[in-house]
Amino acid sequence: MKLPDEIKLPFFAYGIFKPGQLCFHRINELVDKYCFCNINGILKERDGIPLLIKSKHSIVKGTLIYFYDGKENEGYNRINEIEPDEVYYWDVVHIENEIIANALIGKRVERGSFDIEDLDNWDGMNDPLFKQGIEEIELILRENLYFDWKYKSLFRLQMGYTLLWTAIERYAGLKYHLGGKPTKKVYKIADEPIFAKSLGKYVSNGRDIYSATDLEKCTLDPKNPRKSIEYYYQVRSNAIHRGKVVTRDFDILKSSLTELLAIFKDILNDSFRIIDASKHSNLSR
Repeated sequence: MKLPDEIKLPFFAYGIFKPGQLCFHRINELVDKYCFCNINGILKERDGIPLLIKSKHSIVKGTLIYFYDGKENEGYNRINEIEPDEVYYWDVVHIENEIIANALIGKRVERGSFDIEDLDNWDGMNDPLFKQGIEEIELILRENLYFDWKYKSLFRLQMGYTLLWTAIERYAGLKYHLGGKPTKKVYKIADEPIFAKSLGKYVSNGRDIYSATDLEKCTLDPKNPRKSIEYYYQVRSNAIHRGKVVTRDFDILKSSLTELLAIFKDILNDSFRIIDASKHSNLSR
């Protein structure tokens, strides 16, 4: 996606690049200051991401972001690396106090887009996978602590683990790239300091599993984040084994679900927060 015509203008963020949202970390070091503001417009949502529509009949809450002088080109390039051009295009919007800013405007908003719950203020933390989904996984864990030979508890844990990975892939897709292969994005989570910290907090001992397809070994190692996320992903990929080892499968699945859920909750709490609040400023021309 090409850069805005006037890169010296500030950036109006209303979605994943707002302070406290998943992608602000990508531009934070380039940001001189930011301030909260409103513009005329309407917010829609498609595939979980917000789309701004120009309109005089409503307001949209967001953040006006000023890059350091000389860093505007890099800042807008970092935004473009995440936001696909089939979803957005750049245009200018008018802020209060006669300020003009660049903003990402939604393309083809009449196709597959819907009103969001909070019509004027989008918050990624309200994603159903991050709220109701996590609550459902916690319920599944509480109700299926013990194995039963009718396999119901095993199936329920499998359902919970699959739902957890759906949420993790959603997180990775928003934070690292809205397109591309899910596995590649998921493995980037291993580089996050909070993942390594939480891995050491919730996992005391390592263990191994083998791929059900090629018998390659995957190791859970609390001191090795990359190997560990590959291990948790392999647990997701493995099919149920039949016969006497099924109780071991249950134990592996329950331990993995318990650990990874706790780790992911820490990741969410760490990612959805205001970063460098000292850069917050009052709106001025």
